[in-house]
Amino acid sequence: RRHNTYVESISFTKISHREVPHTTSHAKMKASTVALATILQLLSSPLCAAEDPGYRIPRSSLIALVEPFGDASEALGTATVSFNSDGSFLFALDMGGLKTDGTAIIAEGITCDSSGDGFSTTPYFLGSGYEWDGTTNFYNALSEGISKSAFRFNNGYGEEENDGHAVLIYNDSDDIVGCGTLGKEVNRKVLMAEMGKYPNYTGDLRAVGKVVVSFATGSDNFLFRYRIGGLEADCTDCGIHIHAGTSCETHELVKGHGWNSVVVQDLWTAAGGATYNTNAKGRAKGYFHMFNGYGYEENKNHAVVIHGQDGTRIACGLLM
Repeated sequence: RRHNTYVESISFTKISHREVPHTTSHAKMKASTVALATILQLLSSPLCAAEDPGYRIPRSSLIALVEPFGDASEALGTATVSFNSDGSFLFALDMGGLKTDGTAIIAEGITCDSSGDGFSTTPYFLGSGYEWDGTTNFYNALSEGISKSAFRFNNGYGEEENDGHAVLIYNDSDDIVGCGTLGKEVNRKVLMAEMGKYPNYTGDLRAVGKVVVSFATGSDNFLFRYRIGGLEADCTDCGIHIHAGTSCETHELVKGHGWNSVVVQDLWTAAGGATYNTNAKGRAKGYFHMFNGYGYEENKNHAVVIHGQDGTRIACGLLM
């Protein structure tokens, strides 16, 4: 078959079910096929997958909302414990209200209520070689009281064992100034408040609806969305804010605007964009982007307040 001689460097086994003689390049073609298969196997191996930027490494983190401990303390923020494959963890603070440098530990206790049976200041560690030595587990505080310190530590326990234990923050005099209980970190950071009547409000309005606060990934910026009915008609640039209080039981517990004055100005204002408008039926639907200096954990359980045109507080709900 003289017309087939030009393909001598190529190997065919079958074409349209018709046998074609193998050429001298058959061995080379077979070697190339084996090499290609080997490469594909390597690319799909766990080693290459781990080096792939798109490879998903399981998240293993606990977080505690650290709140003031003691009447004189103003400490507030979060402590995040992120576990490494070797059993150690990164302990990272994002705190405000700290007046001095100090140390941080995970304690044997499981509550921050000093009068409760589960309270303990004893450091939580497996045994010799895992002690909280006070030299590794320290933090620095800026003059404004902010600390974003971090340290690597290993107390001999993993995520499951540390879960539920209390984080204690000490000042340079070894006084406890902050406490929080470790729990699983939330991946989808969204809070929602069901709005109802403000405590002791005596007007005719009956505001009902929802406020949803969604945090951007890796950021404390959030999207504040609302859909409310029962408001006064044609209310223009009326206020809607997160407050410092964590209860809607009484006016005193709701408190004023909630923001971290060390890192940001009060944006719960008309100039800051924290407003809503209603239609002729007293309904409001909209959103705005906001930053109050606090993250998901610090804003959780705080009161959302809706104001009328004259500033009267007419509705309240807790972010859960």
